[in-house]
Amino acid sequence: MTRFGSFGALAAEAPHVGIDRRVLATEKATVQEYRFEPGASFPLHHHPQEQITVVLDGEIAFSAGGERRTLGAGEWSVVPGGVPHGVTAGPAGARFIAVLVPPRKEPTP
Repeated sequence: MTRFGSFGALAAEAPHVGIDRRVLATEKATVQEYRFEPGASFPLHHHPQEQITVVLDGEIAFSAGGERRTLGAGEWSVVPGGVPHGVTAGPAGARFIAVLVPPRKEPTP
């Protein structure tokens, strides 16, 4: 069955100070919308899923596997499962989508 919706209609949670996350869970993937206040940070963590991150607005400093890159709107990264990664928003904050494949089964931080 086809489903439709909007991230704005999903309940927001705050995994860390200055960060709002909305989660869409499907059978094949977990899709998360993040909104970071300026300078907000999601510390290094890892999970078994591959993570695809697409920046929609603003800028993030993205760290993964010992490498750090600045990503702006329209830029993306792909991190293999098990690789430590973290994000810090730029001075204007940021909004991005993170897609985890296969779907996340363990609790999210």
